[in-house]
Amino acid sequence: MPATLESTSDATLRLFLSRIRTHDLMAFLHHCSPDATARILGLLSPRSAEFMRTAHWDADTPERVARAEALLEKCAAESHPCIFCAILAGKSPASFLYRDTNIAAFMDLYPVTPGHLLIIPVVHAESLSDVSPTVTAAIMELAQRLGRAVSTSDLGCDGFNLFMANGGAAGQDVFHAHLHILPRFHGDGFGFRFPGHYPQEAERDLLDQQAEHLRALLES
Repeated sequence: MPATLESTSDATLRLFLSRIRTHDLMAFLHHCSPDATARILGLLSPRSAEFMRTAHWDADTPERVARAEALLEKCAAESHPCIFCAILAGKSPASFLYRDTNIAAFMDLYPVTPGHLLIIPVVHAESLSDVSPTVTAAIMELAQRLGRAVSTSDLGCDGFNLFMANGGAAGQDVFHAHLHILPRFHGDGFGFRFPGHYPQEAERDLLDQQAEHLRALLES
């Protein structure tokens, strides 16, 4: 594991930070020199940097360190092979449900629950922001249809989630945009962990300020 990162460019580190998961990042930081840690924290958003400075998770495991090291090597390399592009090209197997010129759907190889499936754009796009509005609409239309199919199938599920992760901090680990359809069952063990302060009502003035700022960006 590099201790100083002297030979690693800021561009490579930014790519690395956009893709690494939180627990792996913490393990990585435990193996960096103080100067390297300060450099990395300086490339994160202020909120994420403060969280990394104050968090006390037991996250330094060999597996997480190895994942972080492998990811940094990939980010520094010239090319980044994409498993979903390989599937679309017929170079890797998949159990397809649907495919047209814009989108495809197939079963997740590592299902969280029975019937877990993915919808992806055919043209490579790293995250939702890189997918065209037309293709985004097609993904959601197919999600509606497949969600209905999942709900009426012999799986016997009681509901379903639509989930898309954008960026490592959000849990993305395959950087080809993809929407999960997750059949849900009471007691299936899957769920989101809320932070300790939730639910805590926000100040209305703060919400109004955030809405105004985001509305201006949306209109621009």
